[in-house]
Amino acid sequence: MGTPYYSDEDLDRNVARIKELGLKWCVVVYGDEIQLERAARRFKAAGIYVIWRKMVRPFQRYYDWGRDIKILQEIGLPPYMQVYNEPSLPAEWEGHPIDEQLFIENLLYAVRDVYNNGGYVGLQFLNRQWLVDALRAIKERKGERIFNRMFFVAHSYGLNHPPDYAQDENAALGFLIYADIFQQEIGFVPPIIVGEGGWKIGSDEDNRYPPIDEKRHRDYHIEVYNWFCTGQLSNGQPLPDYLFAFCPWLIAAKLDDRAWYDSFAGDRNLLIEALKNMPSCERKFSWER
Repeated sequence: MGTPYYSDEDLDRNVARIKELGLKWCVVVYGDEIQLERAARRFKAAGIYVIWRKMVRPFQRYYDWGRDIKILQEIGLPPYMQVYNEPSLPAEWEGHPIDEQLFIENLLYAVRDVYNNGGYVGLQFLNRQWLVDALRAIKERKGERIFNRMFFVAHSYGLNHPPDYAQDENAALGFLIYADIFQQEIGFVPPIIVGEGGWKIGSDEDNRYPPIDEKRHRDYHIEVYNWFCTGQLSNGQPLPDYLFAFCPWLIAAKLDDRAWYDSFAGDRNLLIEALKNMPSCERKFSWER
């Protein structure tokens, strides 16, 4: 919903929408333990897996991961915890000087605390070198055991590139670049969940491709969801076992024209109706195909 604080009415309305669309995963931003518990109970009842993203900035240290994880465990939800978000972007620093070393120290505290309290450690980076630096810092602190309970949250925005575009990370397939980094740095690829991504109406950044209109917006998103039905990515590669979900940004917001519902730009009805009518399927991993 694009905000860390929400009313009961907002929660009920949007959980119902997600369920009606047949979506099984989402990312939820929360501001405090009260919001976390209220949201968690609703998503648990709806049978939806959630990546929980605490609203915390790269220059801040958060001390309550253990409490939050305990809340989720008592409710009966797996504690998938995204520990920071887009830490290399100036907007996340809110006027503070960007300081990678300060962030790395805060990150090391967070990943240790999440791991020690039984949570799944979710890393999120847009800057490839910052990801490399973080993984090496964890190794330098002898924290390799964390990698076995770690996942990566990719932000795979497509701009106006079609779903099979793979020339750079500005693509639905952009997560493949980060998978290569993990393979090189730690020897395997952890689970990856696309926590933000998809297409925005009107995007026209690359003049080699047409702008995103309502029809392409619908067709491109449906093609991505079909990866999990067909077992094949848009570039012809097999769907990798490590890709767990693709969660476009975002379900509902008044001030964000990327939202599917409630935006000042109107609801994305072509996509909404296509998802409602999309036949159900069961995702199969490589050993099941």
